[in-house]
Amino acid sequence: MNALSPAEKAELLDALLTARPELRGQAEELATRRLSQVDPTGVADGVESALRFVEIDELNGRAGHRPGIGYLHPVDAAAEILDELLQPFLDDLQRHARLGMTVAATEVAVGILHGLYRCRDGGSESLLEYSPDFADERAEQIVRQCRALAVDLPVDDLVDALPGWEPLFGHGWSMR
Repeated sequence: MNALSPAEKAELLDALLTARPELRGQAEELATRRLSQVDPTGVADGVESALRFVEIDELNGRAGHRPGIGYLHPVDAAAEILDELLQPFLDDLQRHARLGMTVAATEVAVGILHGLYRCRDGGSESLLEYSPDFADERAEQIVRQCRALAVDLPVDDLVDALPGWEPLFGHGWSMR
């Protein structure tokens, strides 16, 4: 089993569930349990790692003149790359919310916000240096997205943990 790729394991699971339909309920229960277990610190670490440690050389292939497209400024190219790196986390937030897993969705959102908060100071030699407002702007988008998805953020905790971002959590949020 360890030699199989993730895609091969997925194919094997599908084949097993087709051959043994009585296992489907147990598999769904295990999947639900797995999806509901979200570690916000792990999410924050993942966001920070994805955004902070991407090679600055990525700009070389994006910024500048692009045939048939035009000129892309390094600031815009950096934001584009950073958005692509953040997207899997946003997809995870939407997936949990869409499945009605509100507690897990909240944990994902909290993790994303903490990860972005850690990236406010991009430092030198990183893509964040080229997009200094990225973390603040994306945090605001996350808060708006949570409102749209009816994901209730723990505002009091976030205000305490993310100093300087208090305005993001303005009126309209229930306080827990």
